[in-house]
Amino acid sequence: MNSPIKAKRDGETLEAHTHACLSVFSSLRECYPDIDQRTRYPDFYEAVFSALFFHDFGKAASGFQDRLNGRKQWHYRHEILSVPFVGALPATDTEIINIIKLLVLTHHKDLNELIRYTTDSDDEPVNGPTFQEHLAEVIPNLQELSKFQNEYPRLAARCITNHMALAPIDLTGYTKESWEQILRLTLRCIQDKKCKQRLKYVGIFGKGFINTCDYLASGGVLKVLKPLPSLDTVFAFPTYTSIQERCRETKGDAIVISPTGSGKTEAALFWATNNLNRAGGNRIFYSLPYTASINAMHQRLAKRLAPWYSDEGCVSLLHGKASYYLSKVYDDPSESRRLRDVAKKIYSPYKIMTPFQSLKHLFSIKGYEMGLLEMYQGAFILDEIHAYDARTVGLILSMCEFAKNELDAKILLMSATLPEFIKKLFSETLDIPNILTMDKNELSGYTRHACTLLDGDICDHIGEIKDRLRGNERVLIVCNTVKQAQRVYDSLKGIKPRSGLLHSRFTLGDRERIEEEVNSLDLLVGTQAIEVSLDIDYDVCYSEPAPIDALIQRFGRVNRKRKNGICRVYVFTKGSEQDTYIYDDYLVSRTLDELADLDLLHEWVMQEATDRIYQNGFGEDKKQFHDVQRTFTRVIDEIAPFSNADRSESDFYRLFNSIEAVPEKFRTEYLDIIQAGDIYGAMQYTLPLSRGQYHRLKDEGRISASEGMLFVNAEYNRNLGLLIEHRDPKAFTE
Repeated sequence: MNSPIKAKRDGETLEAHTHACLSVFSSLRECYPDIDQRTRYPDFYEAVFSALFFHDFGKAASGFQDRLNGRKQWHYRHEILSVPFVGALPATDTEIINIIKLLVLTHHKDLNELIRYTTDSDDEPVNGPTFQEHLAEVIPNLQELSKFQNEYPRLAARCITNHMALAPIDLTGYTKESWEQILRLTLRCIQDKKCKQRLKYVGIFGKGFINTCDYLASGGVLKVLKPLPSLDTVFAFPTYTSIQERCRETKGDAIVISPTGSGKTEAALFWATNNLNRAGGNRIFYSLPYTASINAMHQRLAKRLAPWYSDEGCVSLLHGKASYYLSKVYDDPSESRRLRDVAKKIYSPYKIMTPFQSLKHLFSIKGYEMGLLEMYQGAFILDEIHAYDARTVGLILSMCEFAKNELDAKILLMSATLPEFIKKLFSETLDIPNILTMDKNELSGYTRHACTLLDGDICDHIGEIKDRLRGNERVLIVCNTVKQAQRVYDSLKGIKPRSGLLHSRFTLGDRERIEEEVNSLDLLVGTQAIEVSLDIDYDVCYSEPAPIDALIQRFGRVNRKRKNGICRVYVFTKGSEQDTYIYDDYLVSRTLDELADLDLLHEWVMQEATDRIYQNGFGEDKKQFHDVQRTFTRVIDEIAPFSNADRSESDFYRLFNSIEAVPEKFRTEYLDIIQAGDIYGAMQYTLPLSRGQYHRLKDEGRISASEGMLFVNAEYNRNLGLLIEHRDPKAFTE
C-alpha cells in the first residue's frame, strides 16, 4: 500500500509514520517487558499497540491534509477525529477500549487542554464546524484508511499476542459523545482516590510509550538502545580495585564511600550493569551536582562507549546548559541538535545529568510520562552526594524513595567522604543493605595530604604565597567569595604570566575559556567553583576556612594522582566578613578545631572528623530539610494520569537555579546575535546572579530587560569577571 494520506509536512505518509512508531514500540517493549504486571493490566501492550495504530487516523481529514500542503489553516485536533476509529476493535473489554481511546485522545494534549474543544466549555466555547462536520472531512479518505486498517492483524502479529481482524470502518452514528464522554469520565475518575490509583500507571506508562514512539519515529529513530550487557571489554583493566570488585558483585541498592582515584566511576557502572532488568533494557542515570563535571563525564563516557554502539547518542547529556555545550563540541549543528533531542527522550541507555532532570518529572511537567517510564527499573547513580544543601538532599531522598517503591528502581550513592548522618538517613529510609568501603590498610595508600593551619587571613600570608609562586610550584588558592577571589588574584597575577581566576560570575564564554586553560596555569585563584567541577592537579593549596567536606574537595585538587608523595595544604583561620553568608559559623569553627589536631590527612581520619563535625546533622537547616520533604510528598501525591501540572519546565528550574543575566557591556552584541537567530551564540554572554544579588541590583535600578533577557549594570572584565560593586560607566539608561 502506498497511501496518499500524509502525516507530516515533509511528505511522510500516515502509513510510513505508523510503521515507524510500531517499530519503536517493539524495541521499547523489549526494554520494559513486564510493565503489564506493574500496571495490573494484562492487555497493556495490546492497548498501546492499538492506540499507536489508530493515533493519527484523524489526520486523514481534508482540512488537516490541506494544512500540511500549505493551502489553508485548520483549527481542530486530529486526535479527537482519531477516537471513533478505535471502535473497529473487538469490544471484548470496555475498560481497555476506553483506555485505548484515552491514549489516542491525549497523545498531544492533556485532559484540561482538551476541554476547550467540548461543546459546553465555559472557558472557550467552540465556534465553527461541529464534531460531525469535522469527522465528515475524513470520508474522502475512508477507502485508503480501510486498506491500511486491513494490515492490523499482520502488524499486530509481530508485536502482540492478540491480532484479530478489525471491523469495517463505519463512522455513522458517531457524535461528540464518542470522545467527550471519555474525557468527562476520566476527569471525574482522577478526582476519586481509588479510581485514580487504578488508572494511574496504565495511563502514565501508556502515554509514556505512545509519546516516546511518536516522537522518536518523527525524528527518524526506529530503535531504542540498550545498555551493554557487560563492561569488561570497555574497561579492560589488568586488575580491579576492591571497590570495583565489590560493585561488580552487588545486587540491589548500595552506598559507596571510597577515595578519589579508587575507580568509583567505573565501579558505579559495573554496579548498574549488574542490576539490569531481565531484558537488560532499563536505563542508567549518572547524576552529578555541577555542570562542568557533568560535561567532563559525558565526554569521557561517550568516548569509551560510542565505539560499541557506533553512535555517540548512546550517552546523553542533560542539564540547563546542555544545548550550548553540545553546540560547542560538535561542529555539525544537525548533530548537536540530534543529540539534544534524543537526550530528552527514551533512547540513550546512559544519561549524565543533574538530579533535577529526574526530579522535574515528579512535578508533572508536560511530557513527564516519558520521564517516569524511563525511570522505571532505572539504575540511579548519585555521585558527590555530600555536595548538596539540606533542601536538595530532601528532594533527592524523596525522589529515591518514590523511584524505589513505585518504579522498582535501584539506587547507588557515592562519595569520597560522606557524613554519617547522611549515610544513615539514606540507608534507613531506603533500606539500603550494602555499604561498600575500603579497610584502613587499603585506604592508607590513598593518603596524599598533610594540613597546616595558618593564623590570620589570606592577607597576612600574601608574602609567603608570593615566595611559593616565585619557586617552581603550581599554586591553588580557594576563597569563599567572588569579591575576595578577585581581590587576591589582582594582587598576585603579576608574579606568574600563566595565572587565572575562576568563579561563578564570568560569562559562559569566558568561563569556558578559563576552564580550558586551568591545567596549564601556575596560579589558579577561585571559589567553590573549583571544588568538584574540574579535574585539575596542583602542587599546593591555600584555602580560606570552610566546613570540612568543602575543604576535602578543595584538597582533592592537589596531588590528585598521588605522584608526589605527601603534599602540604594550608587553611587560614580567618576568612572575610562575607563568609558568614556562605557557610555556617559553627561548622567552620568545628572544622578548624579538628584540623588543629591533625597533620597527615588519612582518609579514615577525615571520615571520623567529618562525622564529629556533623554530629548535629543539618543543624539549623534541619527544618528546611523536613519542610521540603513534606511539600514534595504532596507534589508526588498530585500526579494524575493524562494531566499536566499548571507549570512549565522553566518555572520548575526557577525554583532552584540562579537568575541569568548579561553584563551591560555586551548588550549590543547579545541583541545582534539574538536578532540573527543564533541562540547558542548569544548564550556565551550570560552569567548567573544569585536571587539576593538580583533583588539588590534591581532595587538599585541596575537591572533592565530587553528581548526576554536581563541586563546588569555592573563593570565586567574578562580576567576578573563581573565587578558587581562597580556600575558600568557606559551603561545604557532608559
